[in-house]
Amino acid sequence: MTYRSWSDDRQAETGVLEQTSVTRDELFMRKLVDATLVKNKLWAHLSNECQDGRDHAVYVTAYEQQMPDEYGAAIADAALAMCKMSSMYSAEYMLWNGSSFQELELTASSTYTMELAEQLLDHYMVRGGKTYEFLYSVLDADRKKVLFYMKEVDL
Repeated sequence: MTYRSWSDDRQAETGVLEQTSVTRDELFMRKLVDATLVKNKLWAHLSNECQDGRDHAVYVTAYEQQMPDEYGAAIADAALAMCKMSSMYSAEYMLWNGSSFQELELTASSTYTMELAEQLLDHYMVRGGKTYEFLYSVLDADRKKVLFYMKEVDL
C-alpha cells in the first residue's frame, strides 16, 4: 500500500510519502483511521483507492489543513506526544477533559488488527457502565498503535 500526498489547491497528487507491504487485515485498519503519523508528521486521510484489485493507496494532506474544529490542535498535541511502543498493534484511548486529551487506561484492549478495524467502525464504546463517543482516530504504525480520541457522553 502507498500513502500519497494530495494538494487541494492543485487538485493533484504531490508525491509518495511511504510505501509498505501489509496484510489484508492491516490494510483494512489503515484505510479506516482518520489520520496517520508518517515520519513524525500527522497526515489527515482524504480518500482511498485500489487499482486492479491490488494496488492500494491512501490520499492524505497535512493535518493542519483538515483538522477537526473543536479538537484538532489537542489531537495533534496528544498524537505527537505519545511514546509507548508495542510489538503488535494495540489501541490507546485518549479521553477529552475539556481542554486536552489524556490517556485513559482500559483493560482488554485488542491486539488483533481486524478487531481494531471493527472498533474503528463504531461511533460509541461502552466500558464499565460509561459511554464514550469516538471523535477521531490516528494510526501510528511506527509504535504499532491506533489512537482513539473520545469523550464521555450521557445517553
